[in-house]
Amino acid sequence: METASNNTPKTVTFADKFSKFKIRFFMAFWLIAILILIKISLPLFSTYYSISKFQEHYFTILVIDNHAVYTEVDSRPPTWVPLEKISKRVQQAIISSEDGKFYFHPGYDLEQLRDAINDSFVLKKKMRGASTITQQLVKNLYLSRDKTFGRKARELVMALMIEKHSNKQKILEAYLNIIEYGKDLYGIDKASRYYFNKPPGSLNSREAAFLAMLLPSPVKYSKSFKNKSLTPFARRMIDSILLKMRQAGYISEEEYITQLNGRFSWEKNPSAEEILDEQISGSEEEEKSDD
Repeated sequence: METASNNTPKTVTFADKFSKFKIRFFMAFWLIAILILIKISLPLFSTYYSISKFQEHYFTILVIDNHAVYTEVDSRPPTWVPLEKISKRVQQAIISSEDGKFYFHPGYDLEQLRDAINDSFVLKKKMRGASTITQQLVKNLYLSRDKTFGRKARELVMALMIEKHSNKQKILEAYLNIIEYGKDLYGIDKASRYYFNKPPGSLNSREAAFLAMLLPSPVKYSKSFKNKSLTPFARRMIDSILLKMRQAGYISEEEYITQLNGRFSWEKNPSAEEILDEQISGSEEEEKSDD
């Protein structure tokens, strides 16, 4: 008696084919998803690793098409000035102007942050600044200049990380050495020599206040130097920064009065016509920080 053969070809149904297709599809989908995740995550991991080593590193600056490109390096560049060789008045003027609570906050100013969020989400105003020196530092080194909530959120996280892995002295030193002080003019060493023909350690209170006045929009505000005469806005801002330095106890009343009435070596005596033009333009100026 003959037995049925076990070698009869098995019929492949549509359901079998579809099942195999689903398996291959999901394998391909997850492989692509993993590759995309890796591509997105690698720069973030690289940035966070860089931040974790921030205390030990420096940055070189290359200006390309009017934009600074920062490169992390292990050894101090020739134009990098240690904090102890930067005039205390420069440090105090920058802090007074940009971030009065710098030595007391953890990387962000809660009051300023609350006001910015209220303006953006409650009053429906354009996303504004409220950035501390630490936040400005990470924005310059690691982020775009887009004024979006996502960028501000990353900026806040990175600021907290830098504060955790570094100290205030290193943060301030890096900030002063990498920020822009005029068109294609980056770093406190170049700025102090360009505007005052002095090393950073020799700047006085008024000169420091001038550099601090530049920071919100250095290319625009440096026109005072170009014209060899302070605009009404520049004069008001310098006077305001000097007052803040006096109120914070950085300078004495005597130094405040002396510097308030001082003049820069490059300032010319304005004519009556120039004074009138300045007064007219000054009444029309409403110059604000760009973040």
